[in-house]
Order: sequence, then C-alpha cells, then structure tokens
Amino acid sequence: MPVATSVLAPEVSIVATTGAAITVVSVVLVEFLAGLIGLLGTSTIVGPFRSHGGTSLVEAFVQNVFVARSPFALAAFLVLAFLVPVVPRAPLPVVLLRSVLAGAAGTVALALVGIVTAVHDAVQQGSVGQGLGRLLVDVVTTPLQLGLPMTLMLLGSASAAWLWVGRHPR
Repeated sequence: MPVATSVLAPEVSIVATTGAAITVVSVVLVEFLAGLIGLLGTSTIVGPFRSHGGTSLVEAFVQNVFVARSPFALAAFLVLAFLVPVVPRAPLPVVLLRSVLAGAAGTVALALVGIVTAVHDAVQQGSVGQGLGRLLVDVVTTPLQLGLPMTLMLLGSASAAWLWVGRHPR
C-alpha cells in the first residue's frame, strides 16, 4: 500500500503560520505607512478627493497600497506559511533564503496578474503595438519594481518574525 506524502512542509503549524503572518503583515504595514505619508503630503497641495488623471488621491492610495500589492502579500504568506515556513529551529540563513523564495513567489504572482491585466487592456485598446508595450510593463517591469523592495522588506521582517516565534513559542 503506497504511503501518502504531503506537498506541505512538515513544520506547518500555528508557529509557522504566525511567523508568516508577522512577516507579511509587517511589510503591508510599512507599505501602508509609506503610502499614507505620501497621501498626506500630496493632500497639502491637492485636496485628497480631487481628481487627477481620472482618480481621486484616496482612490489612488487604495489602489497602489492595497490592490496592486495584494497578490504579492497573498503569495508570500502562502509560501511562508505552507511551503517554506519561518520556524524557530531553522537557522537564520535558511530563514533568509525562505523569505527570498517567498518574495520571488510574490513577484511571480504580480507577473501573473500582470498577464491578465495586459491582455485585457490590449483587447480593450485593439492595438497590438500598445498591447505588447503594456505586456512588458505589466509582466516584467511593474512586478520587479514592486517585488524587489518588498522582498528586501521580507528579509527584515522574516528575521524579526523568526526572533519573535523563537521567544514566544506556542
């Protein structure tokens, strides 16, 4: 009789989920605070509900801070919680490698979303030339522009989460 094997890492537990949550929520919080500071600064020049380029500043804040980055955060959380968890018994270099893998998964998730949005925009515009340019931006440059700094933030927050779950075991 064949033995069932799991695709999930054997360390998947409440500790691993807590480590992943601390890591990803820390990055989301930093992004939120940075976006809020930008919104407040821009609001001193332009009213927060005034429209610029078809969207209000508040709408642009929500889009840029939450909507555009949510595929990265979701993918990074799932990878850190279920595939390569941040657990206290892992040495720090392994935790750092795992956070880089989670960042890569988040960047790939942004690229996959970029494929969908670029194809949708190309169909809407009806132009192959603009569609290819949009595909390059949505699949390569934007995911890298968002994914690289968030991966670096994952390195720091994964280190903090590793220390936290090591000091506060469940």
